[in-house]
Amino acid sequence: MPNYYCKWCGSKYSNVTALTSGYCSKNPELKKHALYEGSEKSHYICKCCGSKYSSLSAMTSAYCSKSPTKKHQPAL
Repeated sequence: MPNYYCKWCGSKYSNVTALTSGYCSKNPELKKHALYEGSEKSHYICKCCGSKYSSLSAMTSAYCSKSPTKKHQPAL
């Protein structure tokens, strides 16, 4: 069974409905969780600065000086 992740906070869910129904404190628009549309990987790279992280949650908890939202954004 696949896992689904929020692109803003890296939280893991077992289905998309559960993911998109909850509010995300890291969403810059102060809205709900948003689906990360990439696949699960052994590492994730920020599309703004190129930094490499072992998980989406580690990536999204860090500040990115090159991102317009100041949050790392995972490359697909």
